[in-house]
Amino acid sequence: MNLTRLEQKLLSLILLFLPTQLGRHFWPDFSYIYSLKVDYLSPTIYFWDLLAVCLLTLFLWQRKAVNKVALNLFLFFIITQALSLLTGMNVGAGIVRLEQYIVVGLFGVYLASSKWEKLKESLFLPISIAVIFECLLAVGQFLFEGSLGFWLLGERTFSISTPAIAKFNFQGIELLRPYATFPHPNTLAAFLVLIIPILSLTNIRKYPKTFALGLFLSIVAVILTVSRTALIAGLVELIYFLKRKGFLIIIAVILLISPFLYTRFESIFDYDNLSFIRREEFIDTSLNLFSKFPIFGIGLNNFIPASASIVSSGESRFLQPVHNIYLLTLSETGILGLTGLVVLLGYPVWLLVHSLWFMEKPKSLLAMNNELLTINLVWFVAIFLGMFDHYFLTQPQGLRVLFLIWGLSLSLIRTEDKVYNND
Repeated sequence: MNLTRLEQKLLSLILLFLPTQLGRHFWPDFSYIYSLKVDYLSPTIYFWDLLAVCLLTLFLWQRKAVNKVALNLFLFFIITQALSLLTGMNVGAGIVRLEQYIVVGLFGVYLASSKWEKLKESLFLPISIAVIFECLLAVGQFLFEGSLGFWLLGERTFSISTPAIAKFNFQGIELLRPYATFPHPNTLAAFLVLIIPILSLTNIRKYPKTFALGLFLSIVAVILTVSRTALIAGLVELIYFLKRKGFLIIIAVILLISPFLYTRFESIFDYDNLSFIRREEFIDTSLNLFSKFPIFGIGLNNFIPASASIVSSGESRFLQPVHNIYLLTLSETGILGLTGLVVLLGYPVWLLVHSLWFMEKPKSLLAMNNELLTINLVWFVAIFLGMFDHYFLTQPQGLRVLFLIWGLSLSLIRTEDKVYNND
């Protein structure tokens, strides 16, 4: 097997295992709070990380051209995050997060350095298999009210009676919100609403039935997670893709999920307001911490250790980051770190918007508008979801999806510029 074929096989495996979280956790002293193990602070070797390192090593061995724009953006981001460790109270926890950023970020640089047309061919089959499996697993968990034993892929062991498990009260009946192989139902829902539009950019005409199956199962799985933000984002995407041709389908889906939507959103102001209260507490805490350390922040991945003594909800303290990636970055890495994040994510978004709306393209390039529109939609959804949760920066699958979008965007931009300039 030559190196190019080996690289292709590794990329397929990485995409296939992208939603998994099989890993080996380690528990040094800095990963404990109140004598409790905290996953966010634990050094972890994930199987996916090992695949990514092998791919990156092979890429460097072949001395292929690196997308310098992507590399410089990533290095600037890493430096702004690492500088916060100079004042961090838990440096070990910061190094844990930094290591995760480096592995996943370099994978994003690899994607940005690859040819867009080849990436489109590589994406469909492995990601489709991953999506269909995750959705079937989610449906199975919902029906059987617990995990199904796929621990080898990172599925956690739980049932509807497990303490603190995510549940949904519908008309007095407690229903399990499925996790699949993700740390939380919200992360599963975000993965699906972001991945399906990306799949639509691939050669779906070659596998229309497979794509239709993945789309249908994704809609079902997202509904079962009853993730508020993902349901809103999913409806926006559905309207975008179906447009007038699918008006009746859109109406049918809205009618189907309207009881869930009403119950889910109404519950914020009734029996399920604890989640809302916790988010308010986290926001207040993040702004308080930022006011004390405005430049460098309290240290990367230090929100939980710093807030553990002041955030409390119910009978026990709720050890999680603030549910907003922008406030999380601002409190942990200060103005400098937030600048790094905004530049990292904002630059490709600006290029995409500029290419779509402000460049007068020849007729031969108008077909690329659909790709640019779809990628812009994906970014809109990701930015929206990032305002209400933290998984894009704190959980392995969230990070992978974020840098997958980032790398694909820069690859598309580079290809689009070359085609435009040579037209």
